[in-house]
Amino acid sequence: MSAAGAPATLRLFVAGDIPDATRREIAAWQQRVFARDPDVRVNHALHITLAFLGSVSSDRVEHVADALSGIRFPAARVEIEEPVFLPLRGVKRAVALPFREADGTLARLQTEVSEALVARGLYEPSQRPWLPHVTVARFRRPGHPFSLQNVNVAGFGVVRMVLYSSLLERAGAVHTPLNVFPAS
Repeated sequence: MSAAGAPATLRLFVAGDIPDATRREIAAWQQRVFARDPDVRVNHALHITLAFLGSVSSDRVEHVADALSGIRFPAARVEIEEPVFLPLRGVKRAVALPFREADGTLARLQTEVSEALVARGLYEPSQRPWLPHVTVARFRRPGHPFSLQNVNVAGFGVVRMVLYSSLLERAGAVHTPLNVFPAS
């Protein structure tokens, strides 16, 4: 903690926001698929991670927000694909709903976010290719794939990105929006 009582570092990530109606549709699907499985923890904090920064000094949060504020982007239209287990290779730890988009708008936004943060020395991108998705569940212990029901959730528009602080709690991560950046 700093002298003023604020944390010295914050766990940050940048995400595409998911509309409330889509969140409700995904939550209904999660309930049908995972409600009776004690080895699966449902993820209620639904978002599309564009960049996970990890621990960032609290005095650099303003720099992150400034880098993001310079990005102009149109709304991205995405369609939800069939569920997958993650990671794609190796021991499975999560279930995700990947996205498909016709014009690459969301992929370009992710690239611009990454480049803007890297240019200011605020981010080190993952070596893995970016997979646009929302994580819907995590295994309490590394799990084995099981049969998943088809998901029937309407496509939606990503109309804003959000800089979040993420606090890890026993029941799961608590995400607090720090800045919101609407599509232009």
